[in-house]
Amino acid sequence: MDEKILEGMRECVKVQGYDGNWNYDPYMQGMYNGMELMLAIVEGHQPEYKEAPEEWRKDMHKVEKPVAQESAS
Repeated sequence: MDEKILEGMRECVKVQGYDGNWNYDPYMQGMYNGMELMLAIVEGHQPEYKEAPEEWRKDMHKVEKPVAQESAS
């Protein structure tokens, strides 16, 4: 495989693996794990999957009620 293509794949997996990306929601975790699988196949090693976190980033710090904006004076 072309080294430039392989390096691009590695970079994509790296970015998807950042905190806040892969653990944002189950879809993003699945995206990371799928990308990791494809890279592992090409490189000839076992994939290192990410397990689901206890809390997804999308669910952190949710506001229960809309925040009222102060009127401009």
